[in-house]
Amino acid sequence: MEFNIQEWNGVSSTSLSDAMEGCQTMAAAIKPLDKRMTVTGPAYTIQVVKNDCSVVFKALREAPKGAVLVIAAHGTTDAAFLGEIVVTIARKQGLAGIVIDGCVRDSQAIASGDFPVFARGITPKSPPVNYLGRVQQTVVCADTLIRPGDIIYGDADGVVVIPADKTAEVLKNAKAKEEKDRWKMDTVIPDLAALDEFLAKACGER
Repeated sequence: MEFNIQEWNGVSSTSLSDAMEGCQTMAAAIKPLDKRMTVTGPAYTIQVVKNDCSVVFKALREAPKGAVLVIAAHGTTDAAFLGEIVVTIARKQGLAGIVIDGCVRDSQAIASGDFPVFARGITPKSPPVNYLGRVQQTVVCADTLIRPGDIIYGDADGVVVIPADKTAEVLKNAKAKEEKDRWKMDTVIPDLAALDEFLAKACGER
């Protein structure tokens, strides 16, 4: 099924996470290098082996336009698997963004740009090269199972992974959640009686 980014307008990581009852939400340590960054697109998965970064360049050659590189790096923070050069190439190749359960470097240059990068941390140290990594297989990244083609959605609050075969259902529920939240903001909170009833119910009193 062809990915249509317009269908994802009007949702957020919070509504998508709620739509899946908190499942498929990456570990809280995965955050954008700049809070204004957002990313949406199908996953192109990368499995790092023994801190090898060469597999990232393989993905840069092979990933289709609009894909989000999802790099499963075992949560290691002792090496950076990409920097400004990789990000510049990724942008040139038409990719949608990068999510990594590991570190990056050249963070200031990346954060000041317009290409979304979500990472666990930052370090100047580069990793070894051993050509053992693999692409386009099921991976676990930031405690979350991800299959090639699953939809990645990230914003300032974090990253959510939507299984490819459940996108329609999750999107529907997430948009309903957004609509309900807007109703609370616009209708319930301004009305003192309605607000009191809402708070009482939230406290389990009614």
